[in-house]
Amino acid sequence: MSEVERERPPTYPVDDAAATLDLSRRYLALAAEAADRLLAATDPARMVDELFALIRAELRLDVFFNYRHDGGLLRLEAYAGLTEQQAHDGAELRLGEAVCGCAALERRRIHAKGVQRSDSPQLAFVRSIGLDCYACTPLLDGERLLGTLGFGRRDSPCFTAEELQLLHTLCHYVALAKLRLRHEEELRCNIAERDRLLAELNHRVRNNLQMAVGVVRNELRGVEPVPPALTTVAERLELIALAHRPLYQADGATLAVDAVEILHAAVELTTGGDGRVEAAERVMIPIEQAVAFSLLVHALLDRGGRSCARVAVVLRGTTLEARITVAAEPATAPPLDRLASSLLRQLNASLSEEAGAIHLRFPLAHAG
Repeated sequence: MSEVERERPPTYPVDDAAATLDLSRRYLALAAEAADRLLAATDPARMVDELFALIRAELRLDVFFNYRHDGGLLRLEAYAGLTEQQAHDGAELRLGEAVCGCAALERRRIHAKGVQRSDSPQLAFVRSIGLDCYACTPLLDGERLLGTLGFGRRDSPCFTAEELQLLHTLCHYVALAKLRLRHEEELRCNIAERDRLLAELNHRVRNNLQMAVGVVRNELRGVEPVPPALTTVAERLELIALAHRPLYQADGATLAVDAVEILHAAVELTTGGDGRVEAAERVMIPIEQAVAFSLLVHALLDRGGRSCARVAVVLRGTTLEARITVAAEPATAPPLDRLASSLLRQLNASLSEEAGAIHLRFPLAHAG
């Protein structure tokens, strides 16, 4: 035979070729729809139930078993085509026991054919429920065993190669979906734990700050005249404590707090309740910038003479802008103290002044 003849693809009768093409299209459509459903699944057991309902008629399936690997055992997580007693009898398997246990232990696919004519002990359970063929696939994440998924049929001694390929492909999709759901659950647990620890930390920090404020205030009692430096220290400690209050309601997804709420505390503390804060909409600020922003506004208001003040805030893109207007600005504003200068650098902020107003601008952390 010539090279050309050896390389020539096999020919099929027209009817057989059309049937093969139609089967391939149906299987491809099933695989695509199954993938869409599994990508959107939120429950590991229910998604296999829905997959079985999708492919049952096309593949003439009677039974499926979905085992979850748990502590060295296989536990039945989902099934169809079994009586309650049969499900109870197969509820738990050791690795190496029965078809699914062998597939799990050896990390290989098993196609059990002619089950009813076999006397193999490994096929005893599937034989007892009337199956004549059974295909089991281990669900793996690399070398880690997630479980097994198997499908059985009572009216046929075996699956075709095309049917096995489709079933194994769908089992691979199920493994990926189960892994995704497991990772999502772990992520939710980690986020919940992080939020709990953050709330506890903020609670303890605020309590400690309040204690420090109390200590300083106690030292000021009966002291005449009151040292301005100690008064400023007490106010700034109290302001840091107040800035921690909105952290309890922080947005867990972005770890951001309401800048307006933080500013209210700074303005009220500095002006004795005579100032006000204005904002057209809610302005969120990352937690790591919240305290520095609050202290900087307090320092700027304190520098302006603690008179009645108005603070307007707006978010323009990823830049926060604050306009601070005081009712009676000193003739000559003192220079920025070391704290205010340090906070400006920390926030990467710019500051400009005009008659009666201070403009503060800084980019929000992690913007974009």
